[in-house]
Amino acid sequence: MKAKSLLLGFLVGGAAAGISTLLTAPASGRDARQYLKDSKHTLKTQLSELKAEIMDIKNSASIASKEGKSAFKEFSKDIKHSINNWKNEILPHQHELQRELQEIEAAIRELETNLNSNK
Repeated sequence: MKAKSLLLGFLVGGAAAGISTLLTAPASGRDARQYLKDSKHTLKTQLSELKAEIMDIKNSASIASKEGKSAFKEFSKDIKHSINNWKNEILPHQHELQRELQEIEAAIRELETNLNSNK
């Protein structure tokens, strides 16, 4: 979309420049026609160069998109691997904490029982 707008801007600008040159040119008709032929050639050359540059930009964007997609997949895979490693590393600690919590709960129940029986 941006490339079309840019190309349209060049075309409209070139047409406006050509018309203003014709209207303000102090040269004869023969000179004006020769100037138009030269300008036409220059405009065609510039449009060809612009088209080539736009194609280069399109190709670069396509390559960057593919590389970014590949890098994102690799990054995602690395993150998943890191998370799995982290889970495996904390698993023994998690079981130990659960065991200690059960012991604390049992101790609290025992204290509550002892307090209730002493009343």
